[in-house]
Amino acid sequence: MATDLNARSLLESLVGQQIATLTGRPNTVLGLTDTNVTVGTERSPHGEPVPIDAVQVGIDLLLETGEVEVHPRFLGHRSSFVGAVLLTLPGAVAHRTSPPRIELTDPVTAYRANEAGHINEWWTDDPQQRFWLEITDRPDIGIDLHCPQRDATGNRTPGYSLIWCVQVDDIVFHYNKNEHAITGWSRAAGQVTEAQTVWLSHHAATRRRLLQGRAQPGWWLDLDGPFPLDPPLTLTQIRASAPQLRAVLDAIRSEHAGSLYFPFSFYGGTEPRPQQPYLNKLPAEFVALFPTLAAAIERASPETEDQSTRTAPTLGTTYREARFSSLSSERQPFTVDPALVERGIKGHSDMQNALAEVLRQAGIEPRSRLPREPNFDIAWEREGIVFVAEVKSITDNNEEEQLRLGLGQVLRYRQRLQALGHDHVVAVLAPERAPRDPLWTSLCHELQVALLAGNEIERAPQL
Repeated sequence: MATDLNARSLLESLVGQQIATLTGRPNTVLGLTDTNVTVGTERSPHGEPVPIDAVQVGIDLLLETGEVEVHPRFLGHRSSFVGAVLLTLPGAVAHRTSPPRIELTDPVTAYRANEAGHINEWWTDDPQQRFWLEITDRPDIGIDLHCPQRDATGNRTPGYSLIWCVQVDDIVFHYNKNEHAITGWSRAAGQVTEAQTVWLSHHAATRRRLLQGRAQPGWWLDLDGPFPLDPPLTLTQIRASAPQLRAVLDAIRSEHAGSLYFPFSFYGGTEPRPQQPYLNKLPAEFVALFPTLAAAIERASPETEDQSTRTAPTLGTTYREARFSSLSSERQPFTVDPALVERGIKGHSDMQNALAEVLRQAGIEPRSRLPREPNFDIAWEREGIVFVAEVKSITDNNEEEQLRLGLGQVLRYRQRLQALGHDHVVAVLAPERAPRDPLWTSLCHELQVALLAGNEIERAPQL
């Protein structure tokens, strides 16, 4: 396969930069001549020449075959430097085999391999193993998954890197350290994004040393939820099942080598205690032991429109206060659901909670969605009519985009609730403020959508 990727152009872009070989040794691209690139190393800081053609051979071989061994028989006597250059290509991943290899893959996979490191994915061939356990004391538990990229010593750790293994529609249970119980669950609704996070380690010694959280590079994953467990699964109940949990762990160990990332250790060999890592792999066998977890899995299944649902529909569940997270506005997405991201923003949660309070003051119960229902922000029912609302935080720069998104969402919510058996449904689009463009009012009127701006929410009970 021919390539137009030119070694000289690539090397010119690296002049003045330090790049690392697969063994971690620093190489610095000092400059180029007509035929050579000058490379500074620890032994030769002033530089030695490497033929540019040798780098071109490596590039062509990697693009032609998809992978190349970093060895002199393929890349010449300066194979280590050529390999370091190849690793700067988008999608290049190092495999530290013997001899080491470089594979060309997609940029997301390359980022994960280079930044998150190796994970022993013992569950890969078992579709039943789709459960995870977040262990945290964060006040906004269940809004999303987020964690640093490195531990307090700057090293990779599975408790953070496991976030890359969570697949869309996997179930994440939430262990609240303050309540000593698994209190809720969510459904993974996206893929990992990158942004700053403010974090204080769970490790007691690290907490005593740092005293407060510090801003650092982080990873974020959107969740659909959280949905509360009723009743929660307490640590006392988990400990009462210690023999069964030990049997589950021993059975998995007998089938799979390496780290299992099991969320509980056994103090004194018998007493289950939650692990310190933030994210852990929760085996399906663990979930099956506890009816409250198993019931949540049934609710997490795709909705079915059976006759009983259509003849006696129930709208939502008790309203859950909207909470915002310390989400960075500079998230670098691989894939992002903007609706879920928005729910972590303070303006959105303030508007939604204010609307709920207006309804309560009027004697109307605000409702949050059930897992089988569409992903609305808030709904309520009055005189046999269901009102379903999508709240939108807007600015002068994003008003058009946000309102178009919100309008599409609320029309879909109306349709889905009607399919679930609610005969009379009113769609409500609730932006933080009135749109600047008055045509939005007429458009919503044409589509039979109630437009309820933030300064007008007092009229929500009269819609």
